[in-house]
Formats: sequence, C-alpha cells, structure tokens
Amino acid sequence: MHYLIKELVPPIFHSLRWYSFKYGWKGNYGTYEEAKKHCKGYDQEHILSRIAETTKKVKNKEAAYERDGILYDQVELNFNLLNALLLVSARNNNKLTLIDFGGSLGTSYYQNISYLSHLTELNWCIIEQPNYVAAGKASFENEHVRFYPDIEACMADHPEPDMLLISSVLQYIDKPYELLKKLQSVGIPYLMLDLVGYNDKDTDRVTIQHVPPVFYGIEASYPCTFFNRKKLENQLEENYSQLFNFLSEDKKYYLQLRPFKYEGSFWELKNQ
Repeated sequence: MHYLIKELVPPIFHSLRWYSFKYGWKGNYGTYEEAKKHCKGYDQEHILSRIAETTKKVKNKEAAYERDGILYDQVELNFNLLNALLLVSARNNNKLTLIDFGGSLGTSYYQNISYLSHLTELNWCIIEQPNYVAAGKASFENEHVRFYPDIEACMADHPEPDMLLISSVLQYIDKPYELLKKLQSVGIPYLMLDLVGYNDKDTDRVTIQHVPPVFYGIEASYPCTFFNRKKLENQLEENYSQLFNFLSEDKKYYLQLRPFKYEGSFWELKNQ
C-alpha cells in the first residue's frame, strides 16, 4: 500500500488556472487499477531523500516546519488536530499514545510537539512503508517517536493506543475501505481523519492526480479517490460515533476545488 504517495500533494496551488491546464486531478475511472495504467508513477527514493533532508532541518532546528518536502519559517498549525490531541490526552491523565498512519518522517509530530510538552507520557507511533521506516529508525526516532511497518508491529509495543490519525492517506490506497475496516477492528478509542477528499456525487470518483516538478524536480501522477461521504461515514459508524467534522486546512484553496472538498472528522469508539 502506497501510504507515502501523499507526500507528493502540494501544500497549496496558487491559482485554479495555474494547475487546471496540466496539473491537478483529471479523469473519471472505473477502478483504481484502471487509473493506475495511465499513471507515470513516482520516484519513491527521490521523494524519500527530499523528505529526509527537510525533516532533518526541522529536527535540528534549522527550520521551523516541513511539509511535502518544503521548508517554512514558521509552523503552520493544524488547530483541529491539536485540539483533538489535547482533548484525548486530557481525558487520559495527560498521557497520549498516538498511531500516525502514513505519518512520513514525523511532520505532524514536529508540528505539534511544542504544545505537548506538559504531557507526562507521549508515544508518537508512525506506520509507514519499509523504506521510510528504515530511514526513520536510522535518523528520526527519539524518546517519543517510533516507526513501524504495520499496525500489528506497532500494537505489539503499544497494545492500548489512545488515538489513531489518518491524514491524506485513504484516497491514495488501492482498497481504502478494506484498510479502514482493518484499522477500525483494532478498537482504538479515538480516530481522526483529515485531508480526505469528498465529491458531491452518490458514488466514489477515481481520478488521476498530476503533480508538477516544482516540488521534487520530477513530474508524477497516480490514482486518487474522491469519496462519497455517506458511504465512508456509514462504514465508520459501524463502531464509531462522530464528535465533529471540519474543513481541512488551506480552506480557501480547497473551496476552489468544488465539486471536490477536503475535510476531516473526529470519532469516538462506541461503547468504550
């Protein structure tokens, strides 16, 4: 499963006209596999090297924040995520064990760690592809952060996690509902989805996302699903209750993408 395709997602396109001609989301395909046949793919090792380079600068305090291989002078806070982290930790005596599914080399950890220093215990567990896990273990693990190849390995070390974060991942997975069902079955008390693409149709739409070379020096294209909200939420409601939803960050940018929207939601396990 290509968790890290999400690293190619630009933080913001400067205008609708700029990307609509060649880049952005194109087409309407019957299946993920059909769309994949028309994609160029992406250079994982090239992206990994870029992400490792920028994340190391943040780790060493040479930059304030990193996202999608781009450095920033100040942290771009995700207040919905931070609020959820503070809520869950407060309900757990200022302790937090988070599973960050597809969390790269720690983007969200570095984004939020300054606001979590009061916690008496913090375990930030990142599940990623093997090459990212290897890079993470070699250079980015610390007293809080650990890297794992799958949910089973993670929960062997942390059998009672408090929260699961899935951000900008589901739409790039071949079988997103199967993945989500597997993660739901673990029974983690809180679940946050963020940067999930929804369309305004009664079915899912599979497109191809075309990414410009300005971000990594190479062009890339890969399948991307925009979900039917009711279908996705019906599956989650099998064992979770929604506490709130929100428009994902870069609100003005995402509003331009109508009939597509990028949104998030925060869920609590039923009968816990």
